[in-house]
Amino acid sequence: MTDAGGTTGWSVPGRLAAMMFLQYFGLSAMIVPLTRYLQTPVSEGGLAFSPTQVGYIYMTFAIGAVVSPLIVGLLADRWFAMEKVIAVTHTLMAVLLGAAGRWCETSDGIDQADRVGPLFVLVLGYALGTQITLTLTTVISFRNLPAAGGDGTFWYVRLVGTFGWIVAGVVVGWALNPISPQPLYLAAITSAVLAAFALALPHTPPKGYGRPIKEVIGLPAIKMFRDRSFVVFAGVLFVCNMMNQFYSLFVSPYLNDLGVKLDLGRAGRLAPEVIMTLAQWCEIGCMAATPWLLRRLGLKQLMLLGLTGLMLRNALLYSANVPGIVAVALPMHGWGYAFYSMLGAYFVDREAPQHLRAGAQSLVTFLGSGPAVLAGNYLASQVVELNRASGVTDWFAVWIVPLVGYVTALLVFLALFREPPEREQEKT
Repeated sequence: MTDAGGTTGWSVPGRLAAMMFLQYFGLSAMIVPLTRYLQTPVSEGGLAFSPTQVGYIYMTFAIGAVVSPLIVGLLADRWFAMEKVIAVTHTLMAVLLGAAGRWCETSDGIDQADRVGPLFVLVLGYALGTQITLTLTTVISFRNLPAAGGDGTFWYVRLVGTFGWIVAGVVVGWALNPISPQPLYLAAITSAVLAAFALALPHTPPKGYGRPIKEVIGLPAIKMFRDRSFVVFAGVLFVCNMMNQFYSLFVSPYLNDLGVKLDLGRAGRLAPEVIMTLAQWCEIGCMAATPWLLRRLGLKQLMLLGLTGLMLRNALLYSANVPGIVAVALPMHGWGYAFYSMLGAYFVDREAPQHLRAGAQSLVTFLGSGPAVLAGNYLASQVVELNRASGVTDWFAVWIVPLVGYVTALLVFLALFREPPEREQEKT
């Protein structure tokens, strides 16, 4: 196998794996510690944002997911080679996130309400770039690896990205100050590095020349909603990603309130950001086992396992049982992501025609990270606001909401999803 640039095929998985590492390292360095930094009191080095203001900042990723399907198909399926789109997008992301870090560092004397708007705009630009590059790193991998990942190569390439997420969590929690702009600067530097490295990725030209714009931006993929199983998958994905915002926004301060910090003696203590990487260690194991499990259990059974893990995660968060949360709930986050969200991307790639796969993956991005996250951010922040008094949060009242949501999603999927037969892969 050789890429279009003539580079020998053995190096293609390695380059794609390095791309995944940098993509998820940068995202983890920014998105995980930011929620605690925003909510920590000014006296402790934070910005003292309210839960609603934190929801506004994280809502940018959902807005990016709504807009990105309109951009990805045009850029990568019709106009430009994918590696060039990734390079230019990460260059802009590096500039925007560097500016966001600088704003956080120099806006101390500004009224609290006036600090939110500029940060929102800067993070919105970064978030839009994130959604574009998340989609394209998946598509460029599927397009340059054999058998659309069915031989296991894609899963092994993708798990390197999860390892990058873990490394970023360790670096931020151990070597940097999470309650500061330092993680933002680290993520900006990572985007700059990936922008340069993207030019060494396999040349992946657009395949949309001569086709209508509506095809390029993925509108024909909407036809997939005629299939009941796809509707069930999409509906459950919507509910799960909406409920997941409780975890994304508030699990770090929740762990901090519970006093979840691992004492390592002279080596110091592990911050919540480091302990939370247990989810990604579990995710790596799940993705490594996915090709083997797919052959033996099938798609539906694996996705049911993923949903069960998410339900268990939230049941333990509700219980406030610290050993159970650390040993089981946090790993179940990675378990659920690997066996439902990642398998969802594989499911859509398997079902979509080859020339529409970039648009189809954009549709998954839209469903999983757009309106669902917008609604989830609003719901989670409002639930926390309503159950918070004098700086103390009633976490039992908070975690019961996503628990009910995941139980409902699991029952609907179990009753209504039917695994379709695998389509014969189209030749490239």
